[in-house]
Amino acid sequence: MKILQVCSAESLGGGERHVIDLTRALIERGHDLHLAVRPGSPLRDELPHASIKWHELSLRNALDVISAQRLASIIRQHGIDVMHAHVGRDYTFCGIAARMAQRGGNKPGALRFFITRHHFNPIKSNPVYAWTIGEARALIAVSDSVREQLVDAFPNYADRVVVVPNWIDAQGNSLLSRNAAREAFGLHRRWAVAIIGQLTPLKRQEMFVSAAAKLIKDRHWTDADFLVIGQPGSKDEDVAYANQLCELVNLLGLQENIRFTGFVNELPAKLSAFDVVVVPSQNEAFSLALIEAMAAGCAVIASRVGGMTEIVEHEVTGLFLDRNDDTTLMAAMSRLLTDNHLRQKMGSLAQASVIERFERERVIDRIEKLYQMNSEPLVEIVR
Repeated sequence: MKILQVCSAESLGGGERHVIDLTRALIERGHDLHLAVRPGSPLRDELPHASIKWHELSLRNALDVISAQRLASIIRQHGIDVMHAHVGRDYTFCGIAARMAQRGGNKPGALRFFITRHHFNPIKSNPVYAWTIGEARALIAVSDSVREQLVDAFPNYADRVVVVPNWIDAQGNSLLSRNAAREAFGLHRRWAVAIIGQLTPLKRQEMFVSAAAKLIKDRHWTDADFLVIGQPGSKDEDVAYANQLCELVNLLGLQENIRFTGFVNELPAKLSAFDVVVVPSQNEAFSLALIEAMAAGCAVIASRVGGMTEIVEHEVTGLFLDRNDDTTLMAAMSRLLTDNHLRQKMGSLAQASVIERFERERVIDRIEKLYQMNSEPLVEIVR
């Protein structure tokens, strides 16, 4: 199949990593891949050697009719079979492009259009959105909580909404040994705790820093490293937030114990370095960082929100925070670090759980089946 992935993102988060690995997987399966991106897209650097046909478009906003026209031309020129949009602003102009392409020479029904909703925010519900999204064969949600939002927004399309989660590559991302992974991060203290994700207030890195500071100063956990992994997004407020985090650590005088790593290449293979990984986000549609940490055998602590409630079983494969404050987080981290048996048992059960549920090839099988669908009921396609 000739497949066009559309992604206007300007920074790398979980949704963009999903697009990158989906593209790699589809190429591995023999498909012809096209990517429509903005100029300077970070996806190009992540896919430098892949056999991809790149198309740079403005992809400015939902009503970017010029981009819609260019996409329609790409679809007709290259005989695209499938178009898949991954960012909220892209859904509308992709839907317009699908309609244009059908009118401009493609046989009716020849193009199969899909969207994936990676975000936890409620989707806009208005006549223009509904009209353009109505072109989609399926509306893919990454979790049940996102599915509910899509059904609420577009009840007329409820039978087209399907849950296909993100995945982990348990085979391709071979874990480094604990010692090798610790060496990669320069870890020399007994314990290592990490928070992973784009530096933005939604991820609550400031709560992690405050909880770590309390552990170090109030409970004398000086034999532990606390790592903040990730880089700020493209927004000015994210850069300002990252600077505030650094200033907070400097003010506390904890630069040796709390470190900022920036972006880490091949991170999933290195997660075996950590005893505990914390995901205290305000909300998450899914959380790729969470399942990757679990796949590495880390004990995890997460907010009881969004798609994360469908991933972790409290007190079995991880801990939920019943209150989102630094004192509660400090207590959860202290509990896991002091109870070796509990930490190791949770890590082992977490690893088995996510490998069984989110294994890469099985999940991508489901996406490929969707791409090949004609008029079959969705329930039959993704079962």
